[in-house]
Amino acid sequence: MQLTLCCNQKIKLDTKQKLGLKNLLLLEQKLKHPEYPNMKKGIDGLNTAHKILKKYQSPGILIGGLAEGVWNQRRKINELYKHKDVDVLVLDKNLKLSEKFEGGIDWWLPKEEKITIRSDSGNKEDISQQWWKNGNGVILSFGVKEDYKLSPGLYIPSSKWIVNMREAEAESNINYGGINVEIDYEIFEKFKAHIEKRVKTRLPRFIKDKFKGHILSSHYEKDNNKNYAINLIKFDLDTIIAINSFEGIYGK
Repeated sequence: MQLTLCCNQKIKLDTKQKLGLKNLLLLEQKLKHPEYPNMKKGIDGLNTAHKILKKYQSPGILIGGLAEGVWNQRRKINELYKHKDVDVLVLDKNLKLSEKFEGGIDWWLPKEEKITIRSDSGNKEDISQQWWKNGNGVILSFGVKEDYKLSPGLYIPSSKWIVNMREAEAESNINYGGINVEIDYEIFEKFKAHIEKRVKTRLPRFIKDKFKGHILSSHYEKDNNKNYAINLIKFDLDTIIAINSFEGIYGK
């Protein structure tokens, strides 16, 4: 008797699910942030962010398109410059930059306030909520929780973390009550498979060597406390709307 493992079975989507997947992929494109002038790019930007974080004795996490781009061991150093900037999520809430885009880096700084989250199931009033915002006032569509204290410098999350980050970004902007298509577990699995096609599981040597000790992946780091130091926190659309409302940003 032959047994087929469930994880090897291909997921087939019906028509409504295919429309749901299409919506997710379109949403992913919509979530890309505008390009800012005079930003550092590629390996120069990574090195600059690393130095600035060490100067401030603070850890930070690489996010955004470049965080995807580094995860391909065949990636050439010049190819990283195709990404518009270097996005860094700062973990230290007390970090004070000398300017919004210090060093030409797109810094995402933490902020915590009491907000009211309104939903059909009831309101949550005056609750403490943390989020991240960059120098142009754009709000990040997910949060993080630091479960292990990292030393200063720039860290590269695992490829799996990056895939989950993209899923969290898309999911947080879904208006389930306002769409007439099906978005379920199978669709998210297809969406993640789409992301995994471009986010591989190994780093090029020039990244691996430069950021040794700052790669949060079991392929390169033996200390699992570090590998699982930063956990993603998903936001739902109601939370995103509440944060943007607090910040005076409308149209979400």
